[in-house]
Amino acid sequence: MDDLAYARARVTELGARFCLTFVKGVGERAALDRMGAYEDTVAERTGARLDGHAAAVDLGRWTVVIEPGGAEGSDHVLLEAVSRGTEAMSVLRDDRASPRFTYAVRGGTAVAFDPAYPAPELTWGSDPELLRHLMGAVGLREPGGEDEETWRDAEARALVLAQRLTGARLPEDPLGPPRLSARIEPWFVSPPRPADLLRPGPRFAALFAAAEQATDERKREVAAAEMRRRAAAVGVAGAPGLDAALDRAARGGGEPVAAGSPLGRQVREWLDAPEEKGLRAFAIALRGVLDRDADVALRAALRPLRNAGAGPDEAVTALVAALSAR
Repeated sequence: MDDLAYARARVTELGARFCLTFVKGVGERAALDRMGAYEDTVAERTGARLDGHAAAVDLGRWTVVIEPGGAEGSDHVLLEAVSRGTEAMSVLRDDRASPRFTYAVRGGTAVAFDPAYPAPELTWGSDPELLRHLMGAVGLREPGGEDEETWRDAEARALVLAQRLTGARLPEDPLGPPRLSARIEPWFVSPPRPADLLRPGPRFAALFAAAEQATDERKREVAAAEMRRRAAAVGVAGAPGLDAALDRAARGGGEPVAAGSPLGRQVREWLDAPEEKGLRAFAIALRGVLDRDADVALRAALRPLRNAGAGPDEAVTALVAALSAR
């Protein structure tokens, strides 16, 4: 069976939505851990019992983490974290969105593109031409005319590319045998995403101007104070480990939160809470506030301001005053 036919069969087996994350030089458990595995969920499971879990498959020099129905590995922020000290690549199929191929090396994205439309102007990364010769060899190219359907088999061709780069094939029926698996959560292993931070805009001009003049110490103090205010607003003030974590963040940057720690277990609950309760948004902001970069911490704490109504900005005025205090 040729490479494309073999890859097409694997794509069909895995279904309408999946992500494959290949990690070089690490075993199955280490690959899951790099993606944020919950230790208490690690177990062998077959495909029928995965249901929200990711499975790891040893391919020799590489390990592939399979997310049936998931897409965490396609986020370049997580993939960059996974690739620290090594290489990692992901192939995403999502019939409700665009497919994606991303290749990260030692903590940075080397090249990323949409396999259905891999135009040079839409390909990005530190070396966007790195894989161009191989992409052409496996049929990943932009259409030459409106009648060309180069988007067909995009995910299968992206899988062929991954298999050429790794020198390893995804096995037949990859989720048929019991596989080491776990629930994964990027919150515990990756930094904040750009979308998690408040961005400059006319409404926040005075706020960003005040932040530019503030010391790092002041930014961290304001970020921690804002998180304490929000904790009270969403009903989690005094949650196990929260005050201590915010104290550390105010003093110079937080420490990583272990998924099995008291605060980690709280975060897990918050991330699973219904969106309308505001707990997931609180947890996402908390990850940024614990960052050692004072600007990241402040912008993460203030990100919810973008969702506030268009009325008077008393909150912004108060924050400007807090940042400007001497």
